Amino acid sequence: MNPTNPNQDIDELIAASPWPEEARALIEDLGITNERQARAAAILSGASRSMSKAVRRDPSLLEVLNPPTDFVTEKSSLIAPEDAGNLDGLRRWKRRQLLRIALRDLMGEADLAAVGRELSALADACLARALQIAGDGPPLAIIGMGKLGGNELNYASDVDIVFVHDGSSAAAARRARKVLEILTAFTKEGAVYRVDIELRPEGGAGALSRTPEAFGNYFDRWAVPWERQAYIKTRLSAGDTELGNAFFDAIKPGVWGENLEADTVPHVRSLKLRVEDSAKLKGGREIKKGPGGLRDIEFTVQLLQMVHGGADPTIRSPNTLTALRQLSWGEYIDQSDAVHFTTAYIHLRTVEHRLQLRDERQTHELPTAEADQEWVARAVGFENLADFEASHSRYQASVREIHQRIFYRKTLDRIHETGLVSELLPDRLRQLGFADPDRAAATIERLTENLGRRANVMQQVLVIMVEALATTPDPDLGLVRLAWLLDGSYRIGAILPVLRDSPIAISDIARLLGSSRVAAGWMRNHPEFARSLINPAELAEPRAAATLAGEAIEAVISCGEDQGMQMAELRRFVRREQLRVAARDILGLASIIEIPEELTTVADAAVAAAIEVLAPEVPFAVIGMGRYGGLDLSYASDLDVIFVYEGTTADEARAAVRTARGLLQQIGAQTAEGRAWEIDARLRPEGESGQLARSLEGYQRYYAERGQLWERQSLLKRRFVAGDTDLGRRFMVLADTWCYQPDFSEAEAGEIRAMKRRIEAERLGTGSKALDVKLGAGGLSDIEFTVQLLQLQHGFEQPSIRDNRTLAVLAELSRNDLVDIGDRATLDVGYRFCQRFRNARYHLSGLASDQLPSDDHEQLLLARRLGYPNSRELEADYREITEAVREVTNRLFYNETK
Repeated sequence: MNPTNPNQDIDELIAASPWPEEARALIEDLGITNERQARAAAILSGASRSMSKAVRRDPSLLEVLNPPTDFVTEKSSLIAPEDAGNLDGLRRWKRRQLLRIALRDLMGEADLAAVGRELSALADACLARALQIAGDGPPLAIIGMGKLGGNELNYASDVDIVFVHDGSSAAAARRARKVLEILTAFTKEGAVYRVDIELRPEGGAGALSRTPEAFGNYFDRWAVPWERQAYIKTRLSAGDTELGNAFFDAIKPGVWGENLEADTVPHVRSLKLRVEDSAKLKGGREIKKGPGGLRDIEFTVQLLQMVHGGADPTIRSPNTLTALRQLSWGEYIDQSDAVHFTTAYIHLRTVEHRLQLRDERQTHELPTAEADQEWVARAVGFENLADFEASHSRYQASVREIHQRIFYRKTLDRIHETGLVSELLPDRLRQLGFADPDRAAATIERLTENLGRRANVMQQVLVIMVEALATTPDPDLGLVRLAWLLDGSYRIGAILPVLRDSPIAISDIARLLGSSRVAAGWMRNHPEFARSLINPAELAEPRAAATLAGEAIEAVISCGEDQGMQMAELRRFVRREQLRVAARDILGLASIIEIPEELTTVADAAVAAAIEVLAPEVPFAVIGMGRYGGLDLSYASDLDVIFVYEGTTADEARAAVRTARGLLQQIGAQTAEGRAWEIDARLRPEGESGQLARSLEGYQRYYAERGQLWERQSLLKRRFVAGDTDLGRRFMVLADTWCYQPDFSEAEAGEIRAMKRRIEAERLGTGSKALDVKLGAGGLSDIEFTVQLLQLQHGFEQPSIRDNRTLAVLAELSRNDLVDIGDRATLDVGYRFCQRFRNARYHLSGLASDQLPSDDHEQLLLARRLGYPNSRELEADYREITEAVREVTNRLFYNETK
């Protein structure tokens, strides 16, 4: 608080409020001078008309803010005070607690999950007090159902409950009816809750309360699938604890039976369609039952629980968000899908909370009036309606897509049975798809024998691992790699706890081992990487370039002056980060466009670290060329570079050459980790016979006097990588000016075409052209030459096409009407396909190859890695895509017409 002008802080709060007019009116009406109360009133004024009115009537309600330490603490259990022993007292206490929870929510002191828990705890306390007010009688347990059962109650939810009793049924029914009367009786303070008891067996026609045995008998004999689904979300809300436990024991076989009835999945799907039909008239405004709404998430989660929960008790949580985490951990839902569902659920429930909080009215529909729609946007935290609608639509679309894909998954029609490691006999392994089941069975036996005291843990995870390996391109080799990976005490200690604690990591490691020789080798050298697979956030996003560069520099500097240690540490850094990129690649967390950019970023960090320790004596810059310059590295790419320095004397030239040679040594030398990269400086002027490092003025003279057309073309993909930033910038300007000149002649275009024909003739035999994704007809070379020729022809007039990234240039060429949109799509698809092919080939073989393997088995593995069932379909796609690319190349590059 500003001591000289206490109103200044309050004025600032009002100005910052989404509803400044309402905030000022409420604060002034209440005469508030306290900053905390002013902040609460400011946010409450527009968020809830009903609660604002209540505070106006009774300003003492804002005392729920005190003491501050109590207000910021979650109250996951509540007990109604003694003065709430009568109906009006209970309703007043509930009102005050509801305001406390709403303010914690609106003021950012409680997240969605905490708000749901506190609202549920408030209902529990009211149910417990109602049971007390109802007087003595047979023991009763009140079971929370639905959102109450899931600890995720809304502000205006009905309270779904069922009663369980011991003793006289008639007396129990009377006591239960009294509880209902207490909760629903309406006075000037309103009702305590709206209560729904229709989820009891037989609904409205059934007994109001049943014994645990009666519940058990009902579920054994008569319960239908929707009832089993409903009873997933159960929890003891109030009453006799032992009775509640007896109830859960009684229904457990019926709800979580291992033998799922054949009609369960169709029944739940049919019910979901009926729910959707009831919301059709409301269009996209319905956030609960409509497409992309809450019910899409809840039904998906509950169906997965019904199918798999009988065999797996770890996925039985009644809480939706917790169940999503459990299902993700169990690999019943992909990690990325669980994250999308979680964030969308939080968004949709937050919107629902704000809608209901406005007037404390049960609603699940977005308003139709524009002013009300704008209110919703502000209430949820968006600056304007357009941003809210865009975000809301994205969430709905994402939810709908995931729901449709998982909810109607064919495998859900079958019961999932988890076997034992002793059941992994050759016949079972053959069914799973292992090509050599006898060898696989022997490997499994060795795995459990060689782990000593850790064998029990391995047995617990091995069935899941083997089943996960069965879904990979090469399960047999993946299993052998697993045994190789767990060779040695250090590796076992690093990896086995991860396998034990994280089903997601089991699946991810299986996919890495069964998909990539290279990644398996890198992980063997860096077993600590396995821990990053436990937390989905670890791999969710690419690492920032500045972060990587900083870590690389720190790693080499920590080695002091020992150049050997510096090089070894730099290579360890590179392999560790390449493994991370490979994991994002194989696990589907990065696109085919992101992967080369991330590999390039790792290379940039290594080069920056090498330059840092070399400490150039003159201004010195490294310029990336080719795929490196174009942010387009593959796993097997060389780093094409040229070096530029600032200086005019012979001593300065020698100093620059020393730095250049040092860099080639730092990056390209062989160590126990292998080379960081093959690094190639032959694209410099005059090639291998030219100066290793050249001054900026030297480049300028060379390009002006002797520069050749192929060098102009190669400079299209130049990029400043590391070193002196100003020098690098000036070189880029020089290169830009030389590359993009006016009046690119047809003779020059002919020279480029002739060079392309020469490359094709020299490097490819006639019979292999159709099977090479780089140099073959319709391969990467066709696409890159086509794009680069268009850059040279039009780059002077169209600066927007002067990018060094092939697909970015292609997009700009299309936007500038230099390439037809259909041709752009053909080249784009071809480029992505060829890149995926090259990466997959390298992962499987560990060798740089652009050709389809000649061995039938290797062809099959490659096809599986790329998502094809067999090599015939891969080759058919390859031919179709490359033939289309070649047709475009003939027209746009060779200027040929049919």
